[in-house]
Amino acid sequence: QCQQRQEWYRGYSQLHGEPPIPFVATLSTNDDVARAAHQMRATLAFDPIERGRTWSDALRRLIGEAEEHGVLVMVSGIVGGNTHRKLDPDEFRGFALSDELAPLIFVNGADTKAAQIFTLAHELAHLWLGQSAVSDADMATTSTNATERWCNQVAAEFLVPVDRLRESDIDLGRLTDELERLAREFKVSTLVALRRIFDADMLTQKEYRTAYAKELDRVRALMGQRAS
Repeated sequence: QCQQRQEWYRGYSQLHGEPPIPFVATLSTNDDVARAAHQMRATLAFDPIERGRTWSDALRRLIGEAEEHGVLVMVSGIVGGNTHRKLDPDEFRGFALSDELAPLIFVNGADTKAAQIFTLAHELAHLWLGQSAVSDADMATTSTNATERWCNQVAAEFLVPVDRLRESDIDLGRLTDELERLAREFKVSTLVALRRIFDADMLTQKEYRTAYAKELDRVRALMGQRAS
């Protein structure tokens, strides 16, 4: 379905003499992560203070900015129109189909809003590379694929700039409260917020592993409560 939609829009763009999307394939994995994220943030006008009050607001804003700049964005949590076949976020979170006239991103709508925002940022990084990919955009694990690692790092910096994070006066003695605060501020998950604290050299590797296991257990417990 996504390929059909992309094909139609490519033909439409060609028929009307639309110019290529200017940012597609302008970066490579050799580019500095912070510079790449800054370029994406400047193009899409997605500053932390302009993301809205909720994760849903932020997701709508990022989708709107992507579409305004020529990216086709599709979000669905089911297979085709079959409401009995839910897409499993554990299998994939999204994919990008790169094209200079009709770049397209699909986001698994069965995922949490915070995860969808991260996935969209990750897939946008793929478009800046000019590469199509099916992705498991997840900060929890370190991918063995260099391109996936780069896209994860760019997405994380795009959403939670380290320089902005270091200005947040984080109290590590109240880490859970701080993770909740940062998640609300930047519209990410608490696990992404925790990873960025580690990336900012505020935690050692051992401290990060311990805090991550604790936070993962807490998140799973909260999700279990909501499901029941």
